Amino acid sequence: NKEYIVYEGDRLSYADANERILRLASLFYENGVRKGDRVAIAMRNLPEWIISWWACHLLGGIAVAVNAWLPPAAFFHCISITEPKVVVVDEERQALLGPRAPELRQKGCQGIFSVRTKQRQDGVVPLDEALGQHQIRKLPQLDLQPEVIPELIPTHALQKDHATIFFTSGTTSLPKGVLSTQRQFLTNRFNTATGPARAMLRRGESLPVPDLNAPQRSVLLTTPLFHVMGAFETSYSSAHSNQSFLTLMTSTGGKLVLMYKFDAARAADLICREKLLSAGGVPNLVAQILDEIDRQGRWNEVVLEGISYGGGPPSSKLPAVTKQRIPNAMAGQGYGLTEVNSVATTIVGDDYIQRPTSCGQAPPVVSLKIVDPDSKRPVSEQKAYPAGKIGEVCIFGPNVSEGYWRDEAATRKAFDEDGWFRSGDLGYMDEEGFLFIADRAKDIIVRSGENIASVMVEDALSHHAAVREAAVVPVPCEVHGEQVAAVVLTRSEHAAPSMKELQTHVASILPKHCVPALILFEKEDMPRNGTGKVLKNELKISVQREWERRGLGRGAKGEGRVKL
Repeated sequence: NKEYIVYEGDRLSYADANERILRLASLFYENGVRKGDRVAIAMRNLPEWIISWWACHLLGGIAVAVNAWLPPAAFFHCISITEPKVVVVDEERQALLGPRAPELRQKGCQGIFSVRTKQRQDGVVPLDEALGQHQIRKLPQLDLQPEVIPELIPTHALQKDHATIFFTSGTTSLPKGVLSTQRQFLTNRFNTATGPARAMLRRGESLPVPDLNAPQRSVLLTTPLFHVMGAFETSYSSAHSNQSFLTLMTSTGGKLVLMYKFDAARAADLICREKLLSAGGVPNLVAQILDEIDRQGRWNEVVLEGISYGGGPPSSKLPAVTKQRIPNAMAGQGYGLTEVNSVATTIVGDDYIQRPTSCGQAPPVVSLKIVDPDSKRPVSEQKAYPAGKIGEVCIFGPNVSEGYWRDEAATRKAFDEDGWFRSGDLGYMDEEGFLFIADRAKDIIVRSGENIASVMVEDALSHHAAVREAAVVPVPCEVHGEQVAAVVLTRSEHAAPSMKELQTHVASILPKHCVPALILFEKEDMPRNGTGKVLKNELKISVQREWERRGLGRGAKGEGRVKL
């Protein structure tokens, strides 16, 4: 009867969730879901997301976590290419999917169900209605239903069976589905425990013994569940070596607290009111929460024991600030990608305080290799760079995914035959094996954990009739980590556009997080090299200077016509 999910006014116990999972698995089964079939989940962080996830896995299905915030074309692409037997959406997503339901049915989809909807959509069935009309099958192991109801036989999953599909950000093209097996996904259930354990041992402490009578672990979920970090991110605690946001928290009987959407004031209130022991997410959200608790003057109500960051580079000041505000909490961060199921390295506790710019060390079963980023040879055949030399970060281990769903060309490019994954990120390791990320893949901007390719934003801007050329660079932002900034050259034959006009134009093509927060209009030209290529390093300095002059680092937007 322990609480499992807390969402707005809803509070579900493990028993409540178990009953709902069994009912939904039975409905999935009646709609053709068998071992290896896909179940697409596309919604906000609702309790039904979690219920759908476990119902799918109960049948041996492959859970497809679709980014709920993608623009319509990319959103439908993710669902269409995976050919799910069943799709579960919320009200916002049913409006996108309903008109295209016939296309999905032609690809074998047997059921599209919506949750928490006020209006019906043709081609989509409200989940409550479907469950009300459905005769629930019983599971013989649990026997929660009468004997007269047909049996639902759960599928026993093997390590090699496919389990999940998460999607890349899709910044340079349509999102790619990352396919993982049960072993690849669940390996990080143990990998994430090594960081806190290592930190405790290095401090001379003994590892804690699990205590069934200890207070229930609890965590605030700020990261979308469709992001691999949301489904498998960790939060660290000195009292207990490891908990996580979904998979790990569930496996240890913890409590998940969800939010309709992120709001720092609401998050701070939940941490205090629910007496949460763990919290985490992308660095800027964590920083906002800490600032809000400070603003509310409620530190005396905080009992946090663990804070974790991931999905983007945190400020080097964040570990010290966290330590100052919550002295008893163990803070940590990690480095990883969707292709390695979130975790490649972790750093926790004193190591993090001493090395605030490091991403940490790899778990014992994971290998890192820094190699020549321009080499076409397999990673396994390349000689690793010495400590301190910057190269491409490559990762090998049981957590590395199978590859990209039905995209052999992309898989061959990113994964070599021996299983090494090329991250595309540049970094180096020190003598003790601590990883430092020196730069991300070329021209990638990371805003709130989402990767944004500058060329994609440049292309969108260039499609405006008044824009002759555009260059996009990152600017630092306390709220989002980085923001998108652009410099444009306009066509003399057209009326000069306003920044608002160009922002609206970009928003009609790309997701909201790709819209530039600052657009500068250059009167003459941008700095270039001898071949005419824009020198972005020089441009970045000028743009950041203007950004800082206007005091826009807290996420405000500005417009200007300046001489760079």
